[in-house]
Amino acid sequence: MLLSTKILFAAYWRADSRMSGPRNVLIHNWRLKLAALGLSIFLWALVQTEPRTSESFQRVPVQVELTDTLWALAGPTTPTEVELQLSGPSRDIIRLAREGTALSIPISEVGTPDTSVLLDRDWVELGQWTGLTVEVISPAMIEIMFEPTMTRTLPIATRIYGDLRSNLALASSVGVAPVSVQVRGSESRIAQLDSILLERFDLATVEKSGVFSVAVDTAGLSSVYVSPEVVTMGFNVEDDIERVLQGFTVQFDAERVGMEVTIEPLLVQIRFSGPKSLVNALDPSLLRVWVSPEDLAGILPGEERRVPLRLEGVPDFVTAVSETAAVTARRAVRGSAGTGQKLR
Repeated sequence: MLLSTKILFAAYWRADSRMSGPRNVLIHNWRLKLAALGLSIFLWALVQTEPRTSESFQRVPVQVELTDTLWALAGPTTPTEVELQLSGPSRDIIRLAREGTALSIPISEVGTPDTSVLLDRDWVELGQWTGLTVEVISPAMIEIMFEPTMTRTLPIATRIYGDLRSNLALASSVGVAPVSVQVRGSESRIAQLDSILLERFDLATVEKSGVFSVAVDTAGLSSVYVSPEVVTMGFNVEDDIERVLQGFTVQFDAERVGMEVTIEPLLVQIRFSGPKSLVNALDPSLLRVWVSPEDLAGILPGEERRVPLRLEGVPDFVTAVSETAAVTARRAVRGSAGTGQKLR
């Protein structure tokens, strides 16, 4: 406001000088000029005499800015908060109280694990309010505990959730690069870690094959430095198709179970689903449908038992579902013959 008044006063004076000429500049509109001068002096005096006040700021957090890479904080400072006595213009104190402040201790080199630090007034963060003065810090000294740092190489652990779109299927394992990261922190903290988690990744966001950047989850890694902080995950997806194959013979170990055991139905069909390239490349001769001998153990003559089917030889990323989840096993009464179907 003071600057604006001075500018207006000067502009009016120059304009009046051009209109009236140099001889009449002092006397032309002299009352208005005198009023402008008086207003400027009044505003200047008002700013200079703005009242200063003193205020106490309690529970101000203490932060440690440690740049010595050989050491790490072993825990919070003692105490974790201090009380400040500040003085300055009322408006600056009000603004600082609204925005908050902290005391940041710079530590460039650690001498001993147990360190006492005498607090400096310059470490109080006052922001842009330069008119404020730190009068007192209480307590004047705090304790900081340090411990040596450790660096390790730890594997990445992905957290993938959700499902791909209904028309897509994974055709290979998810690729991660790099597969491990460097971590550095206090010995006690790093020794507890066995892997580094990534942020959760939703499969529903994958529309086609590609590479995605995923950040390390640092939520539980306070005071731990990770490099790199972002890795890539590669997804190979294809059209999801179905294929039905018939005529698979249900096999079982007749020599172990007994020749008089029969299976119904003996032939089943299997529905395969998954990525187009893998489903189309299926070789039925490499697939086997069978009943475990453990499921037939102890079957008595004349007994019927429902037993689950088992599938082998199904490629990774392909899903196989039999038309029937179980078959009926019968043991013939002595003197009757079974199917004698054996495992290949």
